[in-house]
Amino acid sequence: MIKLYNIDHFNLEQTFLCGQAFRWEKDANGVFYGVVANCAAKVYHYDQNTIYIESSNPDLVFWSNYLNFSFDYNKAEELLSKDKSLLACIKAGNGIRILRQDLWETIVSFIISANNNIPRIKKIINKMCELFGEEIQFDGKVFYGFPTPEVLAKLDLADLAPIRAGFRDKYILDAAKKVASGEVNLGQVAKLNNKTAKAELMKIKGVGTKVADCILLFSLGRHDVFPLDVWTKRIVQELYGIDEKSVPDFVCKKFGNNAGIAQQYLYYYYAIEGNKLQSSAV
Repeated sequence: MIKLYNIDHFNLEQTFLCGQAFRWEKDANGVFYGVVANCAAKVYHYDQNTIYIESSNPDLVFWSNYLNFSFDYNKAEELLSKDKSLLACIKAGNGIRILRQDLWETIVSFIISANNNIPRIKKIINKMCELFGEEIQFDGKVFYGFPTPEVLAKLDLADLAPIRAGFRDKYILDAAKKVASGEVNLGQVAKLNNKTAKAELMKIKGVGTKVADCILLFSLGRHDVFPLDVWTKRIVQELYGIDEKSVPDFVCKKFGNNAGIAQQYLYYYYAIEGNKLQSSAV
């Protein structure tokens, strides 16, 4: 068992259920079960600042990297708190911590997320893992790892029909074939700057600007990236009183290196918690 003490800015429910990850489920006792890089785990709060992790992979470095404990949220919050429009969002989402997820899994997960909702995204991913992933026995339960690009690249549309991903089937196969063949080199993507990495990811069908930004933020730790979709555009427009075309430049200039952190606070407060927007230019 891994025990993590004196943890701040980290709430399991806010982190795992805020829309950045899709393989964590909470049981009736508040324990989260999930699979990370083919490692099954149960994670739970002992108290507000102490977290226990039981896993088929008991490596502290592995989990510290996944949970992104090297990032200084106190510093980010101090800078973002200068924007009064963010104060309520920061207070509400104080426990959100952006994860460092597996790059391949993040690509496929956010391809599936396009024009979709979180329960259905989870259902599609779980079915795909069950059918094509490696079986993992842990804590008296059966889990399934995320299928590799090599495994998925050998499939056809008929094979993927049972996961009911709809039009996304062909995008999943395209991603698998391009990664398995090396046409899109994931090892290189991680080393590229944001603009070049984004262009490389967008070689994959179904990876547009928003999906590419989500991949950069939720896998590669590019906290200066602010993924924009219908929700986040509307939030920024109404909150700061700007037009739609100005949003991309505005969020970059306003939030700088913490743009992705700001995006999560805003999305959680307005989209997840459902608080009403009140326009207030700052």
